[in-house]
Amino acid sequence: MNPPAPDEPSFSPARRLRIAGQVLLAVGALSAIVVMVNYLAARHYRRLHWTVDTRFELSRVTREVLARQSNEVAVTVLFDRDHVLFPSVYGLLTEYAYACPRLKLEHVDYRRDPGRAELLAQRHQLPSGEADLVIFTSGPRTRIVRAAELSEYDLGPLWSGEGAVRRSGFKGEALFTAALAAVQQPGGQSAAFLRGHGEHDPENDDKLTGYSRLAGLLRQKGLTVQPLELVGTNDVPPDCALLIVAGPRSPWMPAELDKLQRYLQRGGRLLALLSFYRAGHTRTGLEDFLLSWGVQVSDTFVFDPAHTIRGNDLILSNLAAHPITSPLFDRRLHLILARAVAPRAGPGTPPEVRAQVLFSTSVQGYTASEITPAGLPRVVPGRDVRGAVPLAVAVERGGIAGLGADLAAARLVVVGESLFLGNELIVSAANLDFASLAVNWLLDRPHDLAGLAARPLHEYRLTLTPAQMTRVRWLLLGALPGMILAAGGLVWWWRRA
Repeated sequence: MNPPAPDEPSFSPARRLRIAGQVLLAVGALSAIVVMVNYLAARHYRRLHWTVDTRFELSRVTREVLARQSNEVAVTVLFDRDHVLFPSVYGLLTEYAYACPRLKLEHVDYRRDPGRAELLAQRHQLPSGEADLVIFTSGPRTRIVRAAELSEYDLGPLWSGEGAVRRSGFKGEALFTAALAAVQQPGGQSAAFLRGHGEHDPENDDKLTGYSRLAGLLRQKGLTVQPLELVGTNDVPPDCALLIVAGPRSPWMPAELDKLQRYLQRGGRLLALLSFYRAGHTRTGLEDFLLSWGVQVSDTFVFDPAHTIRGNDLILSNLAAHPITSPLFDRRLHLILARAVAPRAGPGTPPEVRAQVLFSTSVQGYTASEITPAGLPRVVPGRDVRGAVPLAVAVERGGIAGLGADLAAARLVVVGESLFLGNELIVSAANLDFASLAVNWLLDRPHDLAGLAARPLHEYRLTLTPAQMTRVRWLLLGALPGMILAAGGLVWWWRRA
């Protein structure tokens, strides 16, 4: 019998070399295919939304605005990463950046990078400490959207006492798209400050009476700020989107009131800040004029002993359910030497005029018709009132209640104080946010963006007892890792067997 042949190797060196070459060639081909597919996908892709959350889905109107972008736009998200709105804001703007390569998106967390945040504040002339906002910049034009403007709230449970206030809508797309459209327009609308009666000066940097910070806010919204005197043949210019009467100290002439009336009748927008203190306790003529628009401006000072710091100021939290004040439901306003302003139809008030209180004192408030030489309030029985005293009114004439104003709808915001928007007090409490929201409501959205409604939000709250929390903790820290360990041990035992 012949001896068995020795075992031959399964693969010869030449065969192993061929197999290695084939494997390397296959890996190289696969890598080339992956690179080419990713190269094409990075330039030709389509993003699809499969979730029921519509916050990050862009509408047709937004896509059309993005398609018209011809210049680069820097979008800076100056937000705390832990802010409740940050995921919604940054997620939506990321979709904007995917849809338009000319948008350069950057996030600056002012808590983690205070130096960068301070540089942004200086560049855009932001008040010290202001944050949680989005800055759109294209060339010399800037538009800022603040966190207080981004949410809608359902205040029904609060007024009924059945629950807490919750966010019901996210207005990011409407505001961001409007901001993008604004920074791309070569020319914009103007905001005119009335002059000639000792009003606040928008170019003045005085701490108490200067209005330069309010003027800066208007420029951030894409408005050109200019002075206006209604003397002689001067009239309100056609491009005036907003007229501001800020603390007049002397009476208006009848001809000036006629021009103001014509401006409002053709759909004008008016922000009237009427200080009884600055007017020297006298009437300016605007009081009777506003009565024909459903607003009564009283010749009384307002006090609230339970909500004051210095005695003549007011810390207000009694805010109404209105688009201007609803986002501020958990904030405070700070006014000083305010007068009462309330809705009340006067002779000749048209029936289509709708007036609504914006904010009031607490129920401990009262009015004082007289001030003693020592500066103390004196209540006149039968003339003064006690209770929740209204201090600001929003008026709308024309359009449909609850919907965006049409082009001929007049809007007014009347506040019985003007110093609260001066350079010093505008950054106190929520005064700056109130000014921003009031301007937004007065101007309304552009008619081509009216379809961008707030996206509904669905918030869920899970409440667990201490015992349930303990069981969940043991499940996450003990049971789940233990199951993985047991599965690994079972595989090890099976392989050993």
